[in-house]
Amino acid sequence: MQYECPKAFLSTCIVRFFTIVCITIDYNNKFMKKQFRFFLVCIFFLGISISFFSCKKSQEVVEKLPDPQIKAGVVKIHGKLNDPKQQVTSLILRFHNPVTASESVIEAPVEKDGSFYFETPIEHSPIFCSMYSSRYGGVLIELFFNEDKKVDLSLDSSGMLKMDNIAENALLTERDKENYFVAGEKYLEYHNANVELICEMMPEEYANHEMDEMPVRIDYAMKNLKFSNAGKIFALNELKLHYLKGVLLPYKERLEILCYNTENQNFQEPDTQYYKFLKSFDLKNPQYIYNTIYPVMMERLLTTKAFNIPLIAETPVEEWLGRVKATLSDLVGFDTGQFYDLLAANSYSMQFNNGVIPLSDKQKNNIKAYFGDGEIAKILLRENEEIIKLAEEKSSVIVNKTPEVSKEQLMNAIVSKYKNKVVLVDFWATWCGPCIDAMVRIDAIKNQLKDNGVVFVYITNGSSSKESWDKKINSISGEHYYVKADEWEYLMKSYGFTGIPSYLIFDKNGVLKNKFTSYPGNKELQVMIEKLI
Repeated sequence: MQYECPKAFLSTCIVRFFTIVCITIDYNNKFMKKQFRFFLVCIFFLGISISFFSCKKSQEVVEKLPDPQIKAGVVKIHGKLNDPKQQVTSLILRFHNPVTASESVIEAPVEKDGSFYFETPIEHSPIFCSMYSSRYGGVLIELFFNEDKKVDLSLDSSGMLKMDNIAENALLTERDKENYFVAGEKYLEYHNANVELICEMMPEEYANHEMDEMPVRIDYAMKNLKFSNAGKIFALNELKLHYLKGVLLPYKERLEILCYNTENQNFQEPDTQYYKFLKSFDLKNPQYIYNTIYPVMMERLLTTKAFNIPLIAETPVEEWLGRVKATLSDLVGFDTGQFYDLLAANSYSMQFNNGVIPLSDKQKNNIKAYFGDGEIAKILLRENEEIIKLAEEKSSVIVNKTPEVSKEQLMNAIVSKYKNKVVLVDFWATWCGPCIDAMVRIDAIKNQLKDNGVVFVYITNGSSSKESWDKKINSISGEHYYVKADEWEYLMKSYGFTGIPSYLIFDKNGVLKNKFTSYPGNKELQVMIEKLI
């Protein structure tokens, strides 16, 4: 027999022990007092009661995760990595922020003794974070407000990171965490074989078809994977939000991609009635806050053309939400709750993330008037302080015209502009997650390198729409170039690059010294560059 809680096991031992004693009493009752027999019988039933309620409590804990609490909190992580060969030089902590609609990507060095340390603000608790190394995999850890977390890591037999100190009261099992990542990979592997059929569908027909397809794809992703009840709900929610964000909401964009080589390419934006499937997703469910895709899905809702939701700007929150609810409430099936508060917060965050524009005094007053001294207000105002700092650096975003030279001479023409400077060239795209992650990580050392005469050059091409590029570069200080398709293809091929992010480092004389694909980490990059300064 297996027990899900220590108390249940202990109480069962008590019951069994006193059952034996009571049987012994029954055989020898002429030697025992009635009062003592009565006492033992009470203990017997007490043990049963403890067992019942302990097991009941354990069952409730594993049914689902506790609803996360939005709060402007901070966590600290002290850790030790057992890596005798010192292969891992840095670790990355990554998690999503449901209020500021962003991802935090923080890199910390692993010292020679294996120790590492993170300290970071968070926006809800509990929160699940990925801690990983770009070459040695990663682990999923849970954090709580104002916690000083101790994390012990080592490399397993296959050379991948693993947790050594697993908490007894962990919200998810280690198997849950491993299978969560496996399910995500299998979800992405799944391919719809009926592309030609889909390309002939009208919007409502497409929505009905994809709603029928969703459980098939999710079943494929979850098949043969074992989860606890809480782990299964966590993984299912992530997959459902992925499907909503990537398949159902972007009707026009998805069909334009899927049906690129078909005759039917004249796809129109659907009207609001197309989105009636939203009610099936129960978007008021607070459990979604745990999921990494949640803020991305919320931004998709805010920017869906059929909803015609304006940026909140300086409109009072109550008034803005009135307009939003007039469109969304019938589609999602409710008109009150935290969902709408987060939607308003995310609209302010779009101003932060797309334009690096701090809040005006009017906006701050509107936030305080609606949210009061609540946690969402605290988080937005805390983030605003960071945006003010970034805005001060925004003047260093320089958009350059691509030199009018042959593609063979293009890189030389770009690098020659920055004489007597070390030049780091970053090939990237707005849709490239690892590219953006690397840019966030390098922020910790970027100003120091710039002060030492390093120039950051960013090159992308038409695979990033001009509109998305114009928005994204506002938060990326440096020299930016938007090159033609043939120029990009030549540059990538001439340096032997097959993917992004890819990098070139030139010394002060314009001589290429390093080239590599995928970000090596702040520590390794600093070593490469400091040799040239």
